[in-house]
Amino acid sequence: MEVFIAGGSGAIGRCLVPMLVAQGHRVTAMTRSPDNASALRAMGAEAVIADVFDAAKLIDVVTQVKPRIVIHQLTAFGETQADPLVQTNRVRSEGTRNLVEAARAAGAARLITQSISFVCSPHGEGLSDESTPLYLDAPEAVRPLVQAVEKMERMTLNTDGIEGVVLRYGWFYGPGTNYDPANSIPRSVRKGRAPIVGEGAGTYSFIHLRDAARATMQALTGAAPGIYNIVDDEPARLSEWLPVVAELLQAPPPAHLPVSDARRALGDMLVYIMNEQRGASNAKARRELGWEPEIRSWREGFKALYSSASP
Repeated sequence: MEVFIAGGSGAIGRCLVPMLVAQGHRVTAMTRSPDNASALRAMGAEAVIADVFDAAKLIDVVTQVKPRIVIHQLTAFGETQADPLVQTNRVRSEGTRNLVEAARAAGAARLITQSISFVCSPHGEGLSDESTPLYLDAPEAVRPLVQAVEKMERMTLNTDGIEGVVLRYGWFYGPGTNYDPANSIPRSVRKGRAPIVGEGAGTYSFIHLRDAARATMQALTGAAPGIYNIVDDEPARLSEWLPVVAELLQAPPPAHLPVSDARRALGDMLVYIMNEQRGASNAKARRELGWEPEIRSWREGFKALYSSASP
């Protein structure tokens, strides 16, 4: 099939593009960087340089490809500004609108969109599932992220003539992510700057990049339109996984920070993530998508990721 992937050089894209090519699909991958375009061509994809905010050019690029499937893997977390979520929120709202219009103009049959599992309402018992409402009444610091996700998912699922599939990934880990041994989270852990906030009750559902890409492959044709949580089998509270990571990195045990101090020092967003977020169930993806994670637990995945890391 002709497949167009927006964000082909991102965390998932770097895993996904070779999988698509290996299965014989004709892949066109969009990026903003000439250097990334060269890397995509080396993976076997056609590469196009485009800006998702340039609606007219985007429509022209996608209609020339005439893809059967469009995959939306765009984020902008590498942007350097006061609020690192601002540009990604714009990608999820304005960028998604432009990509949906381009997919419709090109006659695409299916749109698969990257979303996140950890902005569902934290209220209630047990794990969230695909019917759990998004946290639209979140504190002011968290609300713009949730609103952008809601817009993105709604546009994906409610575009006439296009089958929309939303994949709510868990927290990515693996090479090149924030959990990479050389990147920000391990650096903070080693320096003793990654505390357990309050009770550390924020429950993380992790997913290795490779498993996330495998789920996306399953969604090409095998998924009914709708939402699927793509997470591993073992959700874990911050108070559970952070000390394990510190030990694997031969770092000091994490300190404890009261919620009131954390709100002043870190802000409401990080307090939500570290002490309030709810883990997610992957039961629907297993049952209806025919997918299951190869790396079933963050324990196994982090051990492999940090086994050769230097202190």
